Amino acid sequence: MVAVVPAAIAVIAVGLGSVLTQDGAVAATETWTPTSAESSAPPVASSFGAPNDVHHESDGRLLVADFSANGLLRRASDGAWSVVAPFGTGPRDMWNPSAVTTTADGRILVAEAGRRSFTVLGADGDVLSRTAPPDRRAVSELAVVGSTVYAAVPGSGALFTTELGSGTWAAVAGPWTDPSGVASSGDGGTLTVSDAGVDEVWQLDRATGTVTALGFPGDAQTRPRGVAVDDGDVFVVDNGRGAVWARTGGTWTQAFSSAPDGSPLVNPTAVSVGPDRSLVVADYNRQRVVTAVSSGRAVVVPSPVPTSAEPSSAPTSEPSSAPTPTGDPTPTADPSPSATAVPTTAPTTAPTTAPTTAPTTAPGPEATPSGPAGAPGTGTEPPGRPVAEAPVTDPDSSEPTSTERTGAAADGVDADPATRRAGPLAWTGTGPIVPVLLAAAVLVAGGVLLGGRARRHRS
Repeated sequence: MVAVVPAAIAVIAVGLGSVLTQDGAVAATETWTPTSAESSAPPVASSFGAPNDVHHESDGRLLVADFSANGLLRRASDGAWSVVAPFGTGPRDMWNPSAVTTTADGRILVAEAGRRSFTVLGADGDVLSRTAPPDRRAVSELAVVGSTVYAAVPGSGALFTTELGSGTWAAVAGPWTDPSGVASSGDGGTLTVSDAGVDEVWQLDRATGTVTALGFPGDAQTRPRGVAVDDGDVFVVDNGRGAVWARTGGTWTQAFSSAPDGSPLVNPTAVSVGPDRSLVVADYNRQRVVTAVSSGRAVVVPSPVPTSAEPSSAPTSEPSSAPTPTGDPTPTADPSPSATAVPTTAPTTAPTTAPTTAPTTAPGPEATPSGPAGAPGTGTEPPGRPVAEAPVTDPDSSEPTSTERTGAAADGVDADPATRRAGPLAWTGTGPIVPVLLAAAVLVAGGVLLGGRARRHRS
């Protein structure tokens, strides 16, 4: 019994310690599984030309800006497609739409690269106004908060903003060097900006102007492009490596990088989050829209607070003589290694798998409307991305060169591809303490019985 009782006491101590220290854990890891790859929008379009942007309206319907062939299309919740504004050069048509978003009252905002216009449409597609775009280059993504619009223009080196109806754009101050994607939080208080210049993702507090670096998992091929947010989580398209990354719980993981048939994403440009946490991606060079469904958002279940049988003799509201800080005043996300990125002139490696029919070339400053997709092998990069990362030749431009991140992975990033989408299940609540205490009780009882038998034997 001498040896058994201390062992039982130790087991009980461990069990009680787990109750007192356990503060909740993630019940499961959220994953995304590709379920569909749509290359056409029947009956309104026999094939996509080059989907460049996707955006979910407040009711869950999906808008697709097809840059080269089909104008602006809408997919209803039942999967039926309709035309919002067709491709063309007429007053109602969308001329090379490169970016799309919606206002709270249902108006549709479109950047027309071919017309070089920022256009406001009614929910039915009627043109309400057209004003000048922020830059001669194609806008890759739009975000709106109230009447304030933000535009990311790859190659311009700036994030632009305007008030609806003003027609005047200004640059937003920040550390970004080549904003290529922008999204606003649900309450409009935070902007998330993907920066292709230094492979970084930034978050701007609109009230204070404070900018926090979220990091981004990257290598020499990485090129962050479209970005979307959902209740604090961030989703970014890696245009260079053909993948979609998710930042949930402060950690980056790869959500998916292929269609349901296993074919890789090639030059994806934008991502949007559906009402059911599904992710929809504009797969530009494969001329399709790919949807991946979520396994369900991971939930953190806090443990119940331990209670004492007797009240404490000291008032709980009395502060200690030497209080300790409750938190670190610095941002929770450390700047990633990309903040000290080293410039490089090496071009990004092109995807090894070529699409069957390639999209057309992005329009230049004096563009004419693009026609249908060209013959196989004639495709180029999406709007705003120079071919083979070459500097623009226009004397008025000053597009920065690509940069290479230093370090293998950003803080909080799972660098091992084999573990990116898997996560262990963790205990939640106080369930594990029950078997621990039962085991301890068995040990104590056994020790008492053995001790009693020993005494009887000696007598």
